[in-house]
Amino acid sequence: MQPISGLHVGSLIDPRHFDVRLHHEDWHGPFDPARCAGYDLVFLSGLQPDFDRMRQLSYFFRRSGAIVVAGGSICTSFPEFATRFFDVVCAGGVDSVKEVVADYLRGSLKPIYRSPVDRISSYAIDYGLLARNGINPLLHLMESSRGCSFKCRFCVIPNEVGGHARYDLATLAAGIDRAIAASPLLSFRRWYPMINFLDNNFSDDRGHMLAVARLLGSHPRVRGWSALVTQNVLHDRELIRTLAGLKCMVLFAGLESLDHEMLRRFNKTQNMSRRFSVIDDIAFAESLGISICYGYLFDYCHQTAAEMERQILEIARNPLMPMPVYLSVVAPLAGTASFWDDLRLGHLAPNLRLRDLDGETVCHSNLADRREAITAFIEKMFRRPWTVVARFGILVKTLRRLVRARSLNPVRWYVIASANFHCFIWSSETPSQARTYVAGDDTLDPQYFERPDDLSEADRIRYFDPVELTDARGRPAEWLLPYVPAVVAPARRALSFAGRADRVAEREP
Repeated sequence: MQPISGLHVGSLIDPRHFDVRLHHEDWHGPFDPARCAGYDLVFLSGLQPDFDRMRQLSYFFRRSGAIVVAGGSICTSFPEFATRFFDVVCAGGVDSVKEVVADYLRGSLKPIYRSPVDRISSYAIDYGLLARNGINPLLHLMESSRGCSFKCRFCVIPNEVGGHARYDLATLAAGIDRAIAASPLLSFRRWYPMINFLDNNFSDDRGHMLAVARLLGSHPRVRGWSALVTQNVLHDRELIRTLAGLKCMVLFAGLESLDHEMLRRFNKTQNMSRRFSVIDDIAFAESLGISICYGYLFDYCHQTAAEMERQILEIARNPLMPMPVYLSVVAPLAGTASFWDDLRLGHLAPNLRLRDLDGETVCHSNLADRREAITAFIEKMFRRPWTVVARFGILVKTLRRLVRARSLNPVRWYVIASANFHCFIWSSETPSQARTYVAGDDTLDPQYFERPDDLSEADRIRYFDPVELTDARGRPAEWLLPYVPAVVAPARRALSFAGRADRVAEREP
């Protein structure tokens, strides 16, 4: 969901001083460590399960003489910890990149740069960077705002952003024109421009949302657009009708679950109204030609394997309900409110690793069912979903959605069909090695073991051993102790204070 971080970072680097390259491992595959030489300044970013990969790459780039700058979720929430592995850490938004580059050229880099994620500075995005680096998405990837005002307990945004900020409309309009002009001449996004807004919450500011929608609706080149919104937007029939008339083709709604008790546990208040039927709301939007997509979360701490399977089968059998675009089990992302609660209550699995926070791994010790039953369901649903939900039934459901859309536009047909079958396509990416789906015990990626022969023991531990969040008894890992709220583990924090002070002193110049 964050394929444009590198684009924004690259756009903030002055091309008069640097030859800028982008590498996105979802597009290009794992970066080859043998190609690390020749770079002066390297920026790395990723989600929480990617942090170990960032450490691995940092080792190879630093060994080759580059200055390594890191950002992303862990760097924002735990910046002092991240300085152990990178020359520079950017906590917050991308806007600090200009300052980092300026200080690099002056030879005066600082270890940590902070920029609020909800602060959007003025800069032009060089959309040509994508095509020049072999990144060619079907749609134009943009954002019209950042952040979200809601406080869902499983989400990192309340901690990392804490608010909502908007792009200036004139800046956005100019960016749309530049993106279209920079797309390859024979590409789909040049001749049929569609904008996919990757805002955390496109609907956070209703006035801004409508202003952006009107801009897109009146743009002579834009053929359609999509965005991420909260579920309560679907209840507003008049709003949905307006968006449909302004070229909206897809809304990705934060539905998360049909289990109201789960929504209440995670403070998903925007989804908890009982005055509306979300299924009816989805059917209404799709009757106007807006395809509704969503992700679905399973909570194995409170749902048995049979209950989770029943939920997905009820969705599959309901003719009005699309299939989820992706599936996930609830992951205790580090720094979220639910993470600290789980840590305080001793509910996190022992030896829990950052790499385990991938949405497919059992990361807790308090389970609603036998662990074997839960992991068996996860393995079936994530690797072989057709053994739970029949393909033929999804084909019939897809055809019904196409009829309800009442459109002869093949692009809309493609969007609906690809979304409905996405879980089946995604599941084909089966791991080459068997998985246990259990935190602390699951198979690690091959990159953890791609090490030079002369790697020292200290560097192996520093860069290649997976970062753990808990110890063998499920208590906070040593590095996490300075960040643990006092209410979580006051005794452990007090006992470790002297050791932490010694380590801080060792790092002082």
